[in-house]
Amino acid sequence: MNQTTKSAVPFWYWVIAAVGLLWNLLGCLFFAMEMFAQEAMMESMTDAQKEWARSIPGWIYFVYGVAVSTGVAGCIGLFMRQGWSIPMFAVCLVAVIVQMGYTMIIAGGLEAMGPSGAVMPLLVIAIAAGLLWFSWFAKRRNWFGGVSSTVEG
Repeated sequence: MNQTTKSAVPFWYWVIAAVGLLWNLLGCLFFAMEMFAQEAMMESMTDAQKEWARSIPGWIYFVYGVAVSTGVAGCIGLFMRQGWSIPMFAVCLVAVIVQMGYTMIIAGGLEAMGPSGAVMPLLVIAIAAGLLWFSWFAKRRNWFGGVSSTVEG
């Protein structure tokens, strides 16, 4: 029988998984607000920013939904210590890059929001990339796989 065992994981593994899950759940909340309360969210925007926000095509919201749902799934995979978290985070990162690239560069978000409008998209990309890297790191450390589930400090 070829059974792999999971190596013990440090406490900070669980902290990263929990923070990642909370971050992605927050992304789900913002996605829901974009889908169901966009006009309310735009009350404090300038007219140019409102025009930009209304010009975003529907397919970008599909990509946004893919990004947040695969981010949540990847974090659940981290909690379950499953290797499938890696492809979930890979899809999440690609979706985030497509979404942010389109909205901020192609659709003119940087012009509408100003240079400070780049901060959040860059942070979202960095966190998505960081979670993908972390899942690869965990796999290399044998923190995914078979039977054991002990924790080391």
